Amino acid sequence: MPARKRLSAFTLIELLVVIAIIAILAAILFPVFAQARESARKTSCLSNTKQMGLGVMQYVQDYDEMYPCNSWDTPPIGTADTDAKDATYKSAINWVWKVQPYIKNKQIFVCPSDPNAKNGWTGYSLDGTCGDGWGIPTPISYASNVEVLGYGGWENPNGCFGDGSFIPDWNMVPKSMAAIPTPASTYLIADYGRETLETWWVNNLRASNYTKVYNQSAPGGGAKVDDTDATWKSRRTNSGAYRHQMGSNITYGDGHSKWRNGNQITSGDDWQDLRHATEGIMPREY
Repeated sequence: MPARKRLSAFTLIELLVVIAIIAILAAILFPVFAQARESARKTSCLSNTKQMGLGVMQYVQDYDEMYPCNSWDTPPIGTADTDAKDATYKSAINWVWKVQPYIKNKQIFVCPSDPNAKNGWTGYSLDGTCGDGWGIPTPISYASNVEVLGYGGWENPNGCFGDGSFIPDWNMVPKSMAAIPTPASTYLIADYGRETLETWWVNNLRASNYTKVYNQSAPGGGAKVDDTDATWKSRRTNSGAYRHQMGSNITYGDGHSKWRNGNQITSGDDWQDLRHATEGIMPREY
């Protein structure tokens, strides 16, 4: 009888070795793929901030070099093209609607790395009454610097928020480009976890997803609390609290945009930053 041909096959040990190799390669490559996806989202967000910067610069050219501003007296936003579909919606945060004609794309106001662009911490709300004067009836991931895009309408005592006579003392009046000593070093619009960029709340810029992840504001006081607030000290090591690879995208007062590591981001207040700031929220000669 002819000899039976012997069929070759993998042994169990060989299969286990192959599976182990695949598992090791997956463990190595999956984080690389995740970083590549986040790099793409970061680039998309950077494009958003750049477009917003260009929109503001076009506005500035049309309005005698004055930056757009928010409105303390909460006037109607004047457009029904929002989730609220109400042109009479009252909001103090209306810089969005002032630059929108130059951008013509609401999607630009949503960062692809924002876990919830309809979270109330950044102002999203469908309640356009005086009771919610900080509301923004469209998904939004970014905020403007109140010390550059300040508040108009503060002289009106009959607005939703009443007398705003403190606003000049707080340096929050509308600004011209000439009023900003170093626009290329002053933050204008950025990834953020609240409605408006403020020096005391700079940690919501350093870790822009903090409010979305923990449903509370990051602590005030900038770098001064990095080692004294145990909760913040622990949570700020969580990459999920940040918008983009431990940092944020920022548009500056001259319209340019760039990514900054959270440790590079400052309020502009040397006391809070624990170092001499070279950029920040506070307009100054850096």
